Amino acid sequence: MGSDVIREEKIEGRGLTSHTMIAGDPKKPAILLLHGAGPGAHAASNWRHLMPDLAENFFVIAPDLIGFGQSTIPDPFPDNVMAWIGVRVEQCLGLMDALEIDSAHIVGNSMGGALTLQLLSETPERFDKVILMGSIGAPAPRTPELVRLLSFYSDPRPARYRQLMHSFAYDADKFEGMEEIVSSRYQIATDPAVMSIASKMIDSMKVGIETLAMPPSILGKLPHDVLIFHGRQDRIVPLDTSLYLLEHLQHAELYVLDRSGHWSQLERWDIMRPMLERHFGARDWTTA
Repeated sequence: MGSDVIREEKIEGRGLTSHTMIAGDPKKPAILLLHGAGPGAHAASNWRHLMPDLAENFFVIAPDLIGFGQSTIPDPFPDNVMAWIGVRVEQCLGLMDALEIDSAHIVGNSMGGALTLQLLSETPERFDKVILMGSIGAPAPRTPELVRLLSFYSDPRPARYRQLMHSFAYDADKFEGMEEIVSSRYQIATDPAVMSIASKMIDSMKVGIETLAMPPSILGKLPHDVLIFHGRQDRIVPLDTSLYLLEHLQHAELYVLDRSGHWSQLERWDIMRPMLERHFGARDWTTA
């Protein structure tokens, strides 16, 4: 399947309008894909390349999370990081309601991982199996690269953005399409209509990102089977976060991917795809 299998729709649910990429047959098991929170992030930058593969076996839904991309910003918009997550919880559940999805598999990347954990804790019955990728949602020191990400709007010049995007990859010089990613995401990140909201949203993460850490008392109650991926060379979110989640979740496995930074789904899709499909039931573990 090619990228022409993806369609884009504006979908309203719970009073929130989500710009959403959709692929696959609605009669197949649903997967909800939740992207991360770097400046210029949106669903397409995280998921477009892999949605045609997943659509062979699943109904795939990838929204621009509120505050990113083309989803509608609520008025007034949230003024702290927990409130942003709360709005996105309502967004995701409203999107599932609108699409008449009772339960879905879910994949959360980076900030999308923290959102995933919040969704699981509030509505465990709405989700089946889970994948976390370079997820936040655990106590961890801020890496120098994360500090620079959170301070990007203090100096939003192209050269600085290029440095930031390069820090996401294991080897930026060999990363196919890196300059296209830098250019397209920078254009989004510095769009005046986006910057006015994004700068305040990123600032809320700067002062409150630690509040997204999920305590063991909540993690230990989650019944879901969780597969965790983490890039061994991730400079944005340290491996310690996934080790914390592995320790406290009831049913979790962790795979550390070598030659991978924060973009495991872009750099190691060759490894991730068969493992994801097996975890979500599209392949038998005894077959290749």
